[in-house]
Amino acid sequence: MGKDHLLRVPPTTRLLPLPGLPLALHDHGGDGPPVLLLHGFLDTGRSFDAVAAAAPHLRVLALDFRGHGASPRAPLCASYHQLDHLKDLIRTLDRLEEEGLAPEILAGHSMGGIVALLLAGCWPERVRRLLLIESLGARPATPSEQVGRLGRALRAFAGGPVPFRSFATPAAAAARVRENNPRLSAEGARRFTEPILRRRADGRWEFPFDPRLRGPSPFRHSEEFWLEVCRRVTAPVEVLAGEHGLLPAFPAAAGRLAALPRARLRTVPGAGHALHLDHPDEIAAALGRLLTSPATTA
Repeated sequence: MGKDHLLRVPPTTRLLPLPGLPLALHDHGGDGPPVLLLHGFLDTGRSFDAVAAAAPHLRVLALDFRGHGASPRAPLCASYHQLDHLKDLIRTLDRLEEEGLAPEILAGHSMGGIVALLLAGCWPERVRRLLLIESLGARPATPSEQVGRLGRALRAFAGGPVPFRSFATPAAAAARVRENNPRLSAEGARRFTEPILRRRADGRWEFPFDPRLRGPSPFRHSEEFWLEVCRRVTAPVEVLAGEHGLLPAFPAAAGRLAALPRARLRTVPGAGHALHLDHPDEIAAALGRLLTSPATTA
């Protein structure tokens, strides 16, 4: 076990009884202001454990999206589109409000940031403050690109899901994670794999992701759409970028950042895409800064 476990006990994980499909919520407890963290694609809420350890003054809540981690897989008649994640997020916020845990900050890494930004722009009063970690919306697509993308998605659907690979040991799984994320440290890979790897009956190890998550996303929006989403955000926004992450090389980033009415950008020197795994203190500090900003009011 790494040093994180000396700082904070594992979260309490429970299934939120949401309409349609329950979702797993990892609750790190405490009496501080609640914040809700959304993970990226093929990640889980447990990747924010180190962030919670670095932010004991907050009540950190981390969601597992459908088909990820401890959340159930969507039924075969359902899907994993952005709209599905948005609906799940709205139901989650409704439930947290009923429990007196309405988040002061909605934070999202990568795909989680895309979902959070969409909600903040399309339903601004639902998001009081917004933290985007290596995320400023999805890549845009022209009509021609969109038609091609949808065609690839349909062919992938017809071919059926392709299982994710399994591993002989947890160390082999962590090594594979680092192959796919060259700037991720060994400690960051441990933080990702250790809480979620599952051992199968045959003794091999696997990640808790639905194979139907694989394949191209069927729909993408135009750049004009994303700029309009950004213009409509009323919450204060902090954008965290890794110096060597995906955001600095994203051509649309500057325009979208300028379109956000109340945004500030912070770049973390030496960091890659997985800021939450390798630089949890930076995430905790950003959450603290946002709490001092006047929030959106309903």
